[in-house]
Amino acid sequence: MEKTEDFFKVYAGVPLKERDNVIVVIDKNPISWNLAYQEIKNKTENGEKILKILRDLEII
Repeated sequence: MEKTEDFFKVYAGVPLKERDNVIVVIDKNPISWNLAYQEIKNKTENGEKILKILRDLEII
C-alpha cells in the first residue's frame, strides 16, 4: 500500500474525539478515522480505496 506512512502520521495528529468522525464514504458506508486506521493497517481492499480518496482530497 502506498502512502500508509503518510496516513499514520496524519492520524497520529488527529485529536482522539475527532477520530470517531467520518472522513470518507465508500459504497454508501461512512468510514471514520478509526475504521480507516484498521482498514489501512490490515491492508484491506477498502484500505486501498480510503488511501486513494484521501490522496485525491489532499488530506494525506
